[in-house]
Amino acid sequence: MKIAVLGCGRMGGALIRGILAAGITTADRVTLCCRTPESTHRAASEIGTRAATSNTEALADADVVFLGVKPAQALEVLAGVTAGLSGKLLISVVTGIRAADLAKASGGAARIIRTMPNTAVRLRKGVTAVAPHSSATPSDLNLARTIFSSVGSVVEVREEDLDTVTAVSGSGPAFALLMLEALVQGGVEGGLDPNSAKIFAAGALAGAAALVKETGETPLALRAEITSPGGTTAAGLGALEDANFPLIVRSAVRAARQRAVELSSGT
Repeated sequence: MKIAVLGCGRMGGALIRGILAAGITTADRVTLCCRTPESTHRAASEIGTRAATSNTEALADADVVFLGVKPAQALEVLAGVTAGLSGKLLISVVTGIRAADLAKASGGAARIIRTMPNTAVRLRKGVTAVAPHSSATPSDLNLARTIFSSVGSVVEVREEDLDTVTAVSGSGPAFALLMLEALVQGGVEGGLDPNSAKIFAAGALAGAAALVKETGETPLALRAEITSPGGTTAAGLGALEDANFPLIVRSAVRAARQRAVELSSGT
């Protein structure tokens, strides 16, 4: 399988690194094209792929095209390479740009699947939401599932749910990292050295996530198991609830979702 990647942002780079690590294809079958020749060659050198001098060149012999440019550039980029998209599968990882708009900008030349992976695809531990457009075939969907399954879990969703997925899954890791950062700082303030505090904090969040994934129990049920009445966990949770921590997190999700909606309307 030959892959063209239009846009060399963090997500595109993380995704290609994950795909290569999984053996889905080889680096010599991946061609990158970024906004400038300098950024293209830098990214291609770092990842070990081929570099193209133009989007048209990148598309020339590709079977699958990943669109990973910034939302404001997506439609313009597609409009400039309509002929090169003919008969190809276009997989968008661009936040907020609707499949109908992608199809219109590409002149209906490509088969389209919208996706929302998160950054952990680089470690092959990501979660990717997949929303096929009506132009995509069952084989296209199976191929997308195969690609993204190689770098984590895959969940098929309705396109209208992608804005919420973006907020929870795409932005969520940053929210969790802010929590981790605060846990580390709390540990340091309590007398731990920074490295030990980081190890304990990262282990706490990774362990909590693993419990949810592997036991199938709800976060609420698992939290109840951990929390003894009158104990240390109950004291800490009380402080979080007094500070409206759950409301703050839900507000973050709403703000991220609203921004995804705004991006789709070009604002």
